[in-house]
Amino acid sequence: MVLMFGRVGRLAMVLGLVLAATGAGVGVVSASVTTRVSTLAVAAPACVRAVDHGAVPDDGLDDRDALQRAITAAQDGPGCLELAAGRFHATRRPGGSDSIGSLRITEPLTVRGAGVGVGVTVLAMLGSGTCPGCSAPQDWILVEIAGGASGVAVSDLSLDGSQRSNTGEQTHLLQLTGPTRDVLVERLAFTLPTMGASTGGDCVRLLGALGTAPALVVNTTIRDVVGLDCDRSFVSLQRGVQGLVVERGESVRVGDQAIDFEPTGGTGCETLVRDVQLRRLTLRTGRSSGATVTVAGKGCKVVRGVTLTDSVVEDGGVFVLNAHDVTLSRLHLRSVPGSAQAPVLARERIVNLRVLDSVVERVAASGPGAAVRVSGQDTARPTDVLLSGVRVPSATPEPLIHTTNLARLSIVDAELVHRGAPVANAAVHVSAVPATPAESPTLTDTAVCGALAGVITTAGQVGQPVLVRVTGPSDCP
Repeated sequence: MVLMFGRVGRLAMVLGLVLAATGAGVGVVSASVTTRVSTLAVAAPACVRAVDHGAVPDDGLDDRDALQRAITAAQDGPGCLELAAGRFHATRRPGGSDSIGSLRITEPLTVRGAGVGVGVTVLAMLGSGTCPGCSAPQDWILVEIAGGASGVAVSDLSLDGSQRSNTGEQTHLLQLTGPTRDVLVERLAFTLPTMGASTGGDCVRLLGALGTAPALVVNTTIRDVVGLDCDRSFVSLQRGVQGLVVERGESVRVGDQAIDFEPTGGTGCETLVRDVQLRRLTLRTGRSSGATVTVAGKGCKVVRGVTLTDSVVEDGGVFVLNAHDVTLSRLHLRSVPGSAQAPVLARERIVNLRVLDSVVERVAASGPGAAVRVSGQDTARPTDVLLSGVRVPSATPEPLIHTTNLARLSIVDAELVHRGAPVANAAVHVSAVPATPAESPTLTDTAVCGALAGVITTAGQVGQPVLVRVTGPSDCP
């Protein structure tokens, strides 16, 4: 079956359904008769080519209007657009904040470049982000998928913001603005460098709307992409995002977090983002402090159902804030030299945080601190954390795992290793105040190694620890 998007594609699909309903084009076989009806074939039209609409690569001139004409023609026609090899340019649309998208996709469409890399297909910002008559740098989006778009696929090209100037904070290379549904982004490279006074935002941004008139970003897949240089974040999720897969991607340099949940908007205690799968990623920031991944809600506006798995997270850890049902699995997380932040830091409304089959390491150059730290704030308390199949090596003189006002801590099949001189602390420390008491922390099938003062200590309103088949502290094997 060949699926075509666009108005012609939809006509072909409807015609196919009519044929199926009437039996046309189908051989109908029974015990007494065989009826054959001729098939009406609908030929798939060729893809629209951007060069046929006046977009000229490598001439250094603005191709925005020509590219938008090609997008419109492709949406009205075959539902596919081809970008030739070379460098195309797009200036910012004139006008205020309602005109920040250089190129807009609003209907089903497949956009294909000739490939990723030097000399292949590049779509680049060109010129100033300050609109005529504006007194300050303005926001700018190079490619925006919006307006109820569904069935959109963008592949095999690079988006580049290195030729921009005078841009504002919300300047992004690719933005999905809700409502959108079923969008695929694959084999793309992104470059949005910091450029002096020209501030920037994210290489990829997902932005929906909540409240009484929701406009959601639903079922998005981003794969085989690389963020070479992203002013703020590689992939940013703000609100109104439901169903996202990011896989086989890599960030090289970012100014903030590689994966960044930016909780804003909404009314009441809504779920800002839900059902996110992050897998087989290599995430770097190129910085010497802070987190590489943040999974965060805001207050009672939580995020739900987030998994980060089978990934390499370098030069920073994972920060989880106001989140339910978060799983970190098959990772190697390491603290940053010179940074006090724990490789796994969880705060406030944490429900069902699971760290599975991972290494969480605190290096000596990070200074004193925990490898895993969980805490509440005021009346916002974490409820349950499970560490299973983890190895937690630490070379600093503080508990490897430290929780404050966490209701339930379970550690199963773990290895907690202190490396270095003898210390006065235990491997685990659990504390709680009377207003938010902690249940009995449990450790099962766990080995505690190194010159530690004990397995676990408690302070405040904490139940008696339960240790089942726990060994140590003893010399590490």
